[in-house]
Amino acid sequence: MEARYVKAASRFFVAGRCDRRHFLDACFLCKRDITTDRHIFMYKGDAAFCSDECRQVQMDMDAALNALVRRHRMLRRTSSSSPAMMARRPTVAGLAVHAPVVSG
Repeated sequence: MEARYVKAASRFFVAGRCDRRHFLDACFLCKRDITTDRHIFMYKGDAAFCSDECRQVQMDMDAALNALVRRHRMLRRTSSSSPAMMARRPTVAGLAVHAPVVSG
C-alpha cells in the first residue's frame, strides 16, 4: 500500500495509518473523541477542543504561562541592570587607576 502525505495545519499525516490520530479526531485538552461532534472549538489554528470550556482552560493555562515568562524576563532584566563599573570584569589597569598612591 502506497502512503500518501496530506498537509493539514502545517503538520504532515500519513493517510491510511492508524497509529497516529488526526488533530481533529480528539480534544487537545481532555483527549475526548470529537469525530462525531457537530461543533469543534478551535484555538491557535491547529488545536481542536470538544467544548468552549476545554478551550477556555487551555487559553487560561497559556495566559498564565505567558505571564510567568514575562515576569521571569523582567526579573532577569532588573537583576542584570547594575552600575556600569559593577558590570565590568575587574582588570589590573582598573585596580591601578582606583588604588590610592602610596609614597615611600
